[in-house]
Amino acid sequence: MSEHEHVSLADTSLVLSTLEHDQLVSAKREPIPRRRLRGWQLALVWTLRVYLVFMLAVVFWQAWTAVR
Repeated sequence: MSEHEHVSLADTSLVLSTLEHDQLVSAKREPIPRRRLRGWQLALVWTLRVYLVFMLAVVFWQAWTAVR
């Protein structure tokens, strides 16, 4: 297999399921590089972050007003 061929998730799962425990631990110690996101993916992630912060503020506000 050349280094440019795509390895599917099923192939990876098959390999990981056949490893013995110590081999699996050793394989998991290797760091996985970060994925480079495209523009729209990065925008989606930041939109979800902003939404999460907004919703946390709403929940805290509702809890604070309910206690008062």
